[in-house]
Amino acid sequence: MKVDPTKLYMMPQIMGPLYEKEPLPRIQYPQTETFAIQFQTESEAARNLLPDCYDIDQVLLVTVVFAYHKGLDFLAGGGYSIATFQVSARFDGAQDHIEGDYILVMYENETRPILGGREFLGVPKLYADIPPVKIMPNGNLRCEASLWGHLLFGIELSPLKKQNPVVKAIASKRINSRPWLAYKYIPSLDGPPDADYPTITRNDVKIENLWMGNTGSLYFGSATQDDIGYTVNVIDALKSLTFVKLEQALRFEGSAALRFDQSRRLK
Repeated sequence: MKVDPTKLYMMPQIMGPLYEKEPLPRIQYPQTETFAIQFQTESEAARNLLPDCYDIDQVLLVTVVFAYHKGLDFLAGGGYSIATFQVSARFDGAQDHIEGDYILVMYENETRPILGGREFLGVPKLYADIPPVKIMPNGNLRCEASLWGHLLFGIELSPLKKQNPVVKAIASKRINSRPWLAYKYIPSLDGPPDADYPTITRNDVKIENLWMGNTGSLYFGSATQDDIGYTVNVIDALKSLTFVKLEQALRFEGSAALRFDQSRRLK
């Protein structure tokens, strides 16, 4: 088999090329529902988790996001779910000067997007079980991620207020103005890493319905290394982000496009 350098391949290569490299596609997410809380944290803890090429914002915000996607062409009409921790950060390089949200970890419950996001975009993805949202007897909404039957973390949102079109437009503009920042690191069998550089990924989000509130909480499980292996190191790192003050809680329904065509290295 001869590899065509004008096309994008992923393992196993026997699949053949997936896309043309010029231009790369937009991956459509026709149905998505997102739940999130955002809170202030202490700068020192966050700085310890960011690569040296990134700096932290003056007002440091952590966003914990649970997103549930349906109707995806690349999953034959199926869907998958995401649970991620993001930290507001800035990149100032020789060419690029960009503010966005650095992805500390992104858990997903489907193999294909995990491999694609790690191999191509450099987003630090791991597997977790992410069941549907729970509606509690008091009306609260609860989202959780677990591994091998052990809770990793979750968020709980009190009943939220539906927002008008003006607020919805402002929220949409802000979300779309903040790209994902990541760091692509792929080790080598010998010698220097196969990949070792910062990346940017953009999403075009369209909000159809938006709810917001000012109460919400983040909680963690008590799993040990005997329960979840080295994943406990990831959870311990996330626990170091002290919950100082809740900024907001939100939920929205809509659609999105993952902009592969705008994903690239930062320089």
